[in-house]
Amino acid sequence: MNTMEALRAGRLAGTKELRICADLDLFPREILDLSETLEILDLSGNRLSELPHDFSRLRKLRIVFFSQN
Repeated sequence: MNTMEALRAGRLAGTKELRICADLDLFPREILDLSETLEILDLSGNRLSELPHDFSRLRKLRIVFFSQN
């Protein structure tokens, strides 16, 4: 499991898989900075109700999980 702190600090640059369960109610914009490499995104177990309009920037994304939001 990754942390928001690591994401915000840029320590996850180049990652292909990201899993964050941190009681989020807003989609972290920093995730869009991973658009060149991110293939698997798991934001299950948060409180998200919408995605950003530019979510499609994650063009390498193949698998997404949003359960329990």
